[in-house]
Amino acid sequence: MLLSAIDGIDWSTLGDIADKYASYDINDLWMARRAIEDARYAIAAMLALQVYEWIYSIEQEVRLIHRAKWTFIKTMYLLCRYYPFALWLFVMWAYVGDHDAQTCARFAHGVHAALAPCQFFSQAVMLMRAFGFAGRSKTVLAVLGTFYVALLCVDIWVFCTRLEILPKELYFLLGGTGCFPDYGSNVMAVRIGASMLAAIVMDLISLMVVVCHCRRSGWMRDVSLAKYFVNQGLLAFAFVSLVNITTAITFFRESRFHNGVGIPLILVVSNLIACRV
Repeated sequence: MLLSAIDGIDWSTLGDIADKYASYDINDLWMARRAIEDARYAIAAMLALQVYEWIYSIEQEVRLIHRAKWTFIKTMYLLCRYYPFALWLFVMWAYVGDHDAQTCARFAHGVHAALAPCQFFSQAVMLMRAFGFAGRSKTVLAVLGTFYVALLCVDIWVFCTRLEILPKELYFLLGGTGCFPDYGSNVMAVRIGASMLAAIVMDLISLMVVVCHCRRSGWMRDVSLAKYFVNQGLLAFAFVSLVNITTAITFFRESRFHNGVGIPLILVVSNLIACRV
């Protein structure tokens, strides 16, 4: 196994690799290893959270969703619920398992691109909730739709275009690792941060729609409206926005090692909150 790994190294570049990593001390290497472990724990935790949430809500989901007739809203709900669930098995294989550089070169781009719909579906469900909450106003739909299209464009640019992956020599030094993007790269960090900021703007616009409608409708005149706002509106939008903000800040900070812990959190939690019925 060691011989095959050695055969895969371009020995002509080892001098350049040595110069590149000469500035890294033992503490740097420990931080890099810790970043990988933290990201893997976060990914595994999100799988456990999805299983727990599915078990917790399946009875209500069957009663309110599965037995209802097929509509666009039902389709989006099911995609929001089960696409991340199914995808996460592939994510676990790609990021938690140890792979060689050749395997990751083939699959890293596809895995990263497959993460984008997790943003699409959750924001679409939240958009439809805000639109329905505001009385299906065409003006509200136009505003929300415009920002949603902008969100789609940003996320396609972030997740589906250029992807910087770890150098193949690093797989040899670590004895194999997950197919992680190189979040230590400033370009990758800024791109991921931009995606989180786009989600923040979308969340805030939706929240403003809910707040404005509640103020116009009268908070105290409609008890059911106020209850819905508390249970499904403010708390859901505010929590998702908080997670987005926290994640964006971590990626806009200058750091050698971005572990990407916030990415699985926001991709999964936003969908779970959007699917609360």
